[in-house]
Parts: sequence; C-alpha cells; structure tokens
Amino acid sequence: MKKLLVFFAVTVLSSVLPTANAHSELVSSNPSASSYVEQLPEQIELEFNEELLNLGSGNSVSIISPSGEDLGMGETSTDGARITRLLNTTSELGAFEVKYRVASADGHILKGSFTFNLTEAAVVTSENEKTTEAESGSNLLVNSVIGIFAFGVLLLIVLARRSRKRRNTSAD
Repeated sequence: MKKLLVFFAVTVLSSVLPTANAHSELVSSNPSASSYVEQLPEQIELEFNEELLNLGSGNSVSIISPSGEDLGMGETSTDGARITRLLNTTSELGAFEVKYRVASADGHILKGSFTFNLTEAAVVTSENEKTTEAESGSNLLVNSVIGIFAFGVLLLIVLARRSRKRRNTSAD
C-alpha cells in the first residue's frame, strides 16, 4: 500500500509542477521609449513578445500629459501581441508617460511605463526610461497547480486513514 501511495504522490507532483516559462515583455512601442517626437501620434501602439489575453477593460493603456491629464480616447484594443489606444490632441509640449497593464497568454499580469517627449524639434537621446514589473495578482496556472496539489494531499490522507482502519480491523 505504501508503494502505491508513493507512486501516486510522485505521479501527481510530477504532472502538476509547472515548467519554467519566460514572461511577456514589451518589445516595441510607437512612439518608442525615451524618444523625442515633433507630432503627437493618433494612437499609442505597444507590441509584446507573446499574445495577450483579450480582457476588454482588463487590459489598459494610459497616456499622461505633462499636466497630468489622461489623453487616452475610447477603449484599449487588443489584437494578438499588440495593444493600441487612440489619443486626444493637445498643445502641450514635454514628457508624456505611457502606463500599461496587460494579461499575457499564460495569465500573468504585466504592468509598466515609459516616457516619450513631444518637442518642437527632434532631439536624439540614448536614455531609456522603460520600466516593467510583474504584478502580483491572481494567476490561473498557479491557482490550478495549488488546487491540484491540495486535492492530491487530501486524497493521500484519506487513503492513509482507510489503510490504518483496515489494519486495525484485521488486527482485532
């Protein structure tokens, strides 16, 4: 019986332990991080290294003007690994911040920000202000693994108790 329990435990654990996967990351944007542009684009475009879940309002892109106003117009649009949002026009010049929050195909939430500058004349820079951080939040894969693991442990406990009962009953 012990061999069966050990075999079952090894089988359950080996089938539910996740493999190491790289997480999504921003690979390009228009306008690009730390760039200087002479004209505000009609929309912000962000492209990631893997497909995004289309969560409607769950994925978001905000474009913050130097005065703190969100220039985003309408809903964020997700198509594969690309997310876009239309922009309102403004006469402000200076640093604009793009903030994003997206769900990658593996369920991980990724949020980050970068800036670009709206100027009258283009200036070249090598500074990169792009930051990305993983958000701690619910993750379907992790929650599923935990649930399956808990079910396996519970099953092992029940089987061990039944085995003891049988031994105690046969010993009487």
